[in-house]
Amino acid sequence: MALPPAAFAAALLEEARATHPWLRHPLFQMIYRGELSRARLQDVIRQQGCFFLDTLRHAAWKIISVGGYTPTFEDLERQRALIPLVVEEGGEDTVGGKTTAHAYLFIRLAEALGVARDQLFSTEYLPTTIIEKNELFLLQRSSTLEALCGGNIATESINPEHMQRMADAMEKHYDVDRAALDFYEVHVEVEGDHAERAVRLLSKLAVTDEEQACGRLALRRAITARRICADGMLEAFVGR
Repeated sequence: MALPPAAFAAALLEEARATHPWLRHPLFQMIYRGELSRARLQDVIRQQGCFFLDTLRHAAWKIISVGGYTPTFEDLERQRALIPLVVEEGGEDTVGGKTTAHAYLFIRLAEALGVARDQLFSTEYLPTTIIEKNELFLLQRSSTLEALCGGNIATESINPEHMQRMADAMEKHYDVDRAALDFYEVHVEVEGDHAERAVRLLSKLAVTDEEQACGRLALRRAITARRICADGMLEAFVGR
């Protein structure tokens, strides 16, 4: 029997909090505590660029997946509700705001850590990193429900905590100036809102047993992809 929408959303958020590797994985625990060397942290950041340099397209797929050749009025409403996610990723400075594209902030972070721009963009990605990105993009293209559960709920809901820990670790353990940590600071501020917007949309998209099973699987696929990527980096840069 399907859960009430609010209870279903709460269950997904709780599962993400309990299982997401960015909060639980040994690799990120090492970073939080400053136990990973600076050189190996540079390797991790370069691998993360595979996804973080391409988040504008990732966000845009949420809108592209809404509706068919002849959208309904409800489709138009859902598309409009998702526009802020795309604007935030592409840069609020494009519409009169101050914050630039999140990908640009990530480049600035990498440079502050000692990774030059040409190094960042020429990174040879691990197979497990590519698996992660492909799976996350597939979820975005599949349906609005899978995009929200596999993106906003699975990861963005835990980002305020994870990104704050990363910012603190970068400043305390790796001597990165706070001014270069806007990539993390922005995600601490906006990702909670992303998750709340997703919860509101889920109240209309995930009401049947079948829909809720689809959303639950999307969340678990996304978290599994993140874990595979973290496992790959741990093995490649730290060893087991």
